[in-house]
Amino acid sequence: MPLLETRNLVKRFPGVLALDHFDAAFEAGEVHALVGENGAGKSTLVKILSGVYAPTSGEVLWEGRPVRFASPRDARGLMGVVHQERELIPHFTGYENLFLGLEHSAFGFLNRRRMEREAREFLERYQVRLDLSIPAHRLSSGQQEMLTVLKVLFHVTGGGPRAVIFDEPTAPLSVAECEVLFSLIETLKKDGRAVLYISHHLSEVLRVADRVTVMRNGAKAATVESANTSEDGLIRLMIAKDLENQYPKFPAEVGEVVFSAENFLVPGIRAVSEALEARIPRVSFLIRAGEIVGFAGLVGAGRTELAKSVFAGGFKDRRGVLRLKGREFHPKSAQDSIAQGVVMIPENRREEGLITDMDVGANLMLPSLGLHTRFGFVSGKKARAAAQGAVEKYGIRTFGLPQLVRTLSGGNQQKVSVGKWDLAQAALWIFDEPTQGIDVDAKTEIYSIMGRMATSGAGVWFISSELRELTAIADRIYVMKNGEIAAEYSRPYDRQAILDSMILDSEVRHGSERKNI
Repeated sequence: MPLLETRNLVKRFPGVLALDHFDAAFEAGEVHALVGENGAGKSTLVKILSGVYAPTSGEVLWEGRPVRFASPRDARGLMGVVHQERELIPHFTGYENLFLGLEHSAFGFLNRRRMEREAREFLERYQVRLDLSIPAHRLSSGQQEMLTVLKVLFHVTGGGPRAVIFDEPTAPLSVAECEVLFSLIETLKKDGRAVLYISHHLSEVLRVADRVTVMRNGAKAATVESANTSEDGLIRLMIAKDLENQYPKFPAEVGEVVFSAENFLVPGIRAVSEALEARIPRVSFLIRAGEIVGFAGLVGAGRTELAKSVFAGGFKDRRGVLRLKGREFHPKSAQDSIAQGVVMIPENRREEGLITDMDVGANLMLPSLGLHTRFGFVSGKKARAAAQGAVEKYGIRTFGLPQLVRTLSGGNQQKVSVGKWDLAQAALWIFDEPTQGIDVDAKTEIYSIMGRMATSGAGVWFISSELRELTAIADRIYVMKNGEIAAEYSRPYDRQAILDSMILDSEVRHGSERKNI
């Protein structure tokens, strides 16, 4: 008998059938993966299982008996969830987040010594290195994700939920952190827990899962044994067609240098003394018109920090020379960069690229309101027409401009993040992990958008942790490591050589492979 089961599960929203008679069974002691395009119904299913939504019809069964959760608190005793959006209190320490709801106290005072001792023992059990004494907001993105995972596992090991759901857990993790996570999942499996694993990274799905259920248009397309399928097989089930052109490559004429950096010191890396100045890592690279230039590297290699420092500008301690279209480039701020022809689609689109509680139209119109303003008044008609043009040009799937951005799928949110710069006529587009957390079909659309930008004569700076997509899409690839450029590669690529440049002398040099290769 399955530990957890859904039968004829249906969830309707106004105008949308999110779940269509979905049937699935999740066994104790098994890792069961769930894959599908954005909008396939995965998130809706998780929210029903965790008590956020009530099903329109159908039922959820626990050990053969129907259960209905009135709230997430009601579901917490059976179901642990590691959400895609981290649930941490930023100014609480790691200890305080870990013990939230499980605090030890005596006579009205917290027993911090006992909590810290138990937390250390817990970390040692799973061989995790994480400083729990500092506030969560001071941890890196990957460390925050690991703390979120540990928080759920801590409650589980305390006799809590027998089923654990992981929703895109590896997106911000380094290679070493991924290995720790996979080890933790294996431990849960051996403990007899049912693990539901959701990810767009099919290679890791096939690595950790025993079975995979493919969702399409809110329904179950198939459930297959991981040992008997492949990434291509899963993709065919997800989109009901062969992906002959998963990585579209547009022919573009390479022109003059659009952007260059010479001996550039990324802000935050400071010389200890003038005598050590020459030993501080510096970065030199260039991007030509019509080129897509990829930046590879492990998490923490400095790729995002470099891109943000160029885009945000305003750093007094910057050393080196930046040039844009042949002229020295000294942006005072992100707004100044945009005015000079540089735009950036950030890695964290929900917090840095979009205003998710505003509608699609407002997000698309905001950067170009000045173009539709006269005598201090905005021409709403012109602004809406421009926003609708971006919706059509970038294939944003929406019910209309008034739809809230937070209700869109990840892929469509990303297209809004790109589309808002449609009228910018930028010379340099910076894409930081643009396909992270979006489905296969949406990834292909993002590649096409970058390709069209290159053919129009712009330079494209493409940061990605997926080596496969970099070698398929980029015209050249720089590898960053420890804040500097370690190597440069041109087509035809030697993926093993690129990988070696990324991990040589790193913490994972002994046998670990980069995820998503």
